[in-house]
Amino acid sequence: MTRSALHRIAGFTLLEVLVALIFFALVGLVLQQVTAATVGQYHAVRLKMFGSWIAENKMAELRLSGSLPKAREYKEDITYAGLDWQLVSKVSTTDNPDINRVEIESYYLDAASGDRSKRVTLTGFVGRY
Repeated sequence: MTRSALHRIAGFTLLEVLVALIFFALVGLVLQQVTAATVGQYHAVRLKMFGSWIAENKMAELRLSGSLPKAREYKEDITYAGLDWQLVSKVSTTDNPDINRVEIESYYLDAASGDRSKRVTLTGFVGRY
């Protein structure tokens, strides 16, 4: 090989290096956005699952209490899975005097921002017997 041929294949030009850096930067940016979206979805699903469990636990408590809850609204602040929650139970009467309708809403209380966001609404019926 001649000296000019060796010079041509010795390495990358500055333009080729810049194009490669831009390409890898764009790939990294896309990966970061996908990862952030996945983590956000995981957090939302996790909160919805916890809210559902809390509401189902409350409904089971009411059904196992052995008495018919009075028709009114109950609020309860609890800590579950290291997070702050608020349960709002709305009890209303039905045509049958031995059965009441119960609607339980679970709210996630974000300690950092002070926001309250509804996660789940569970509706069921509780009987006297």
